[in-house]
Amino acid sequence: MTGSQAARTGLTPLLAVFLALVAALAALATPAHTATAPRTTVNPVIFVHGQEGSAQQWQSQAKRFSANGYRDDLLYVHEYDTSVATDDHAIAGLVELVGSVLARTGAQKVDILAHSRGTRVMHAYLSVPERAAEVAKYVNLDGRTAAAPPGGVPTLAIWSSLQPNGSIGGALNVHEPQAGHTESATSAESFGHIYAFLRGRPPLTTRVLPEAPGSVQIAGRAVHFPQNRGIAGRLEVWRLDPVTGARAGLLPLHVVRAGADGAFGPLGVSGRGHYELAFVRPGERTNHFYFEPFERSDRFVRLLVSPPGGVADSIDACTGHTALTVVRAREWRAGTSDDDRLRIAGSDVLNPAVSPQLRQILGLFAFDKGCDGVSRLDAALPPFDRVPFLTATDLSLPADAQARGAIPVTQTMRGAGGVSETITVANWPSDRHTVSLLFKDYVDIPSGG
Repeated sequence: MTGSQAARTGLTPLLAVFLALVAALAALATPAHTATAPRTTVNPVIFVHGQEGSAQQWQSQAKRFSANGYRDDLLYVHEYDTSVATDDHAIAGLVELVGSVLARTGAQKVDILAHSRGTRVMHAYLSVPERAAEVAKYVNLDGRTAAAPPGGVPTLAIWSSLQPNGSIGGALNVHEPQAGHTESATSAESFGHIYAFLRGRPPLTTRVLPEAPGSVQIAGRAVHFPQNRGIAGRLEVWRLDPVTGARAGLLPLHVVRAGADGAFGPLGVSGRGHYELAFVRPGERTNHFYFEPFERSDRFVRLLVSPPGGVADSIDACTGHTALTVVRAREWRAGTSDDDRLRIAGSDVLNPAVSPQLRQILGLFAFDKGCDGVSRLDAALPPFDRVPFLTATDLSLPADAQARGAIPVTQTMRGAGGVSETITVANWPSDRHTVSLLFKDYVDIPSGG
């Protein structure tokens, strides 16, 4: 600061010199930005999904980590093509990701969580001592058993109702007998165990705490699934009327281009708003995605699109009917004392034939089989009844060429005290549009901790 600057600001020359000296000392104390990232005192966390998985199984836990103070640059997911039976490609991709994360964060080690098939990937990954040396702690979520912690890395193993007697010798084994297979990776109960294991103390909260509505941002990828391969296209983010599901206004809130990796964002949204994300590609059906409000920023949004030859080719596409895909990263159950309920346009679509507990259903397709205008809800439709984690039901939902009708979809989650959540979507005709809904795998109950 020069003498003239000091005069203009009302500072005496002596005070100006003092402030300049303080600024210089602060600059010396602040690490310079160099090609090498500063070390972090908290290990980055990487999640490795399982068969038919993606970052969707990481969304809730990532937000819980964030609510407990983890920065965005400390949370990662490793996605790979689960249509390939072998794991070499998944292991190679994980080697690359770990190296990148260590370089980016300046950390010496990472913590890794793996679910289901991802535990098979991790046991192979940790069998190489050089790779195991870069992992501080490992969480094995309802997957591989072992006589000892893989690679000698300290291990927490969480087991669901699917593996009531699962164990890893020498590990901390936790059994959640009421949890489903995927629920063991996504639940608040599991998060409490995971956080305490990684940090040596309980979390401040196991809830997904809302952010200020104006601070919420979303980011993610559009991908062919289950390959997790990016798709290029135009993404439109529309505000919705929450009651009718109709678009609010003549123009979208955001229009962005997703490149070959399918990545988009971050994009600002209101934490109280309802939104449709429309993915548009020349010569393809428009893919419409609907969500519950984004109460907290989410960098792991996934727009899952079935590729040509994929399972969605078995959905009958009708000019006059809407087809829905309803997804939740917590198993839909029917036939138990505390059932989930899922009502589409007033019809209950879950029953022991469509969503039995043993099938661990995460995704339900509802469409008019044969385009005959008749609903038959008493049986799961083939071939979906043979695909892991998926089911389908014959439900006639009349469509409108301009999507001027509303289809309310309401879930009542088991164990949530009867709390219901509704997503209302427009009735797009299935010959030119796909409609997907993603329900959260948790319900925030105000009295929860």
